Amino acid sequence: MAQPGNSGSSEVDFKLLRPKNYFANERTFINWLQLAVTMGGLGLALLNFGGTGIRVRISAFIFETGALALIVYAYVTFWRRAQRLRRGERGTWDDRFVPVVVVMFFIFATAINFGLTFHKKEYIPPLNKLSATTMAWGRVQRQGQ
Repeated sequence: MAQPGNSGSSEVDFKLLRPKNYFANERTFINWLQLAVTMGGLGLALLNFGGTGIRVRISAFIFETGALALIVYAYVTFWRRAQRLRRGERGTWDDRFVPVVVVMFFIFATAINFGLTFHKKEYIPPLNKLSATTMAWGRVQRQGQ
């Protein structure tokens, strides 16, 4: 067993084992999961309320795939940081690469969604199917009356 004053000591620095470090790791994990749920919700909203066709399905698939990838990343990062905390490792704990990738993914997915939505040569709104009604002082007035 190594002595506490020995430079080759295998003892853990107890400053790293404070509960606030574990809770910070859990908070970060929960925040990443919250972002993944938001991204998955966007994908489901596109799928349910975006209309029909392959364009909507492609956009929803992109958002859902990103959400699943973010869940996997959050779990792996949480597990690695928890292991580092248990071992008492020192070093940097921040991640500068993945948040930039997530923002770029959101921009890419939104651009793909807009690009696929407005891909038609000419958009003509279906005016013959609209029934324009307005409410005026509690009674319904139809257009043209």
